[in-house]
Amino acid sequence: MHLKTIIAKSLLLAPLFIAASVSHAADAEAGKGLYGTCAACHGQAAEGSTAMKAPALAGQSADYLVRQLQYFRSGVRGTAEGDALGAQMRPMAQMLADDAAVENVSAFIAGLPAASPAATVAGDPVQGNKQYQSKCGACHGSAGQGNDALNSPRLVGLGDAYLIRQFENFRKGLRGSHPDDKYGRQMKMMAATLNDQQLKDVAAFLNSKTE
Repeated sequence: MHLKTIIAKSLLLAPLFIAASVSHAADAEAGKGLYGTCAACHGQAAEGSTAMKAPALAGQSADYLVRQLQYFRSGVRGTAEGDALGAQMRPMAQMLADDAAVENVSAFIAGLPAASPAATVAGDPVQGNKQYQSKCGACHGSAGQGNDALNSPRLVGLGDAYLIRQFENFRKGLRGSHPDDKYGRQMKMMAATLNDQQLKDVAAFLNSKTE
C-alpha cells in the first residue's frame, strides 16, 4: 500500500478515532499515583533511561499511550518471540487494574514536560530531514510532533536508541505483525524503506529538534 493511500484512509477514519479516543474524563492526579511502577524504568519524570532501554514517555500523546498499554495488556504487543523488552513491559501494563487506570496514567504522562534525551548515534541531520519529510512527516508531523488525528505518535524526544530499536523490531516482525495491530502493520511497511544509515540520519534530525 502506498503512503498516500494509507494517509487517505486514515483521514477518512479520523473522526471515528477521535470520537472514541477517550471513554471517560481521565484523572491525571490519579494517574500520578499509578506511575510509580513505571518510574523504575522510565524515570521519575518519564524522561527515559538508556541504561534500562526504556523510552522517554513525557509529553507523548495520551491516546497513543493508552493504545500501546492496551496492546501490551491484550498481547497485541510484547508476545512476539524474540521481543524480550516487550515481554518485560507486558506484565507491567497488566498491573493496571482496568481501562480507567490505563487512561489515568496515560493522562499523567502526557501532561509532563517533554524530555530531551541525549544523542547516542551519529548521523547527518540534513540528510535525515530529507528522508524524514519524504517518508515520515506526512503522518508524524514536520517536526516529529505527532498527529492524533492520524493516530501517529510524537517521535521527537523518544530517544534515538529506542527509535532505532523499534524500527528494527518492525523490520524483523517483532512489532507490527499481530493481526490486530493495524497501525503497526503500516509502520512495518514504512520501516522497510529506510536503510541503516538513513535511519541514523533521521534519528539525528529528530535529535536536533530537542536541542
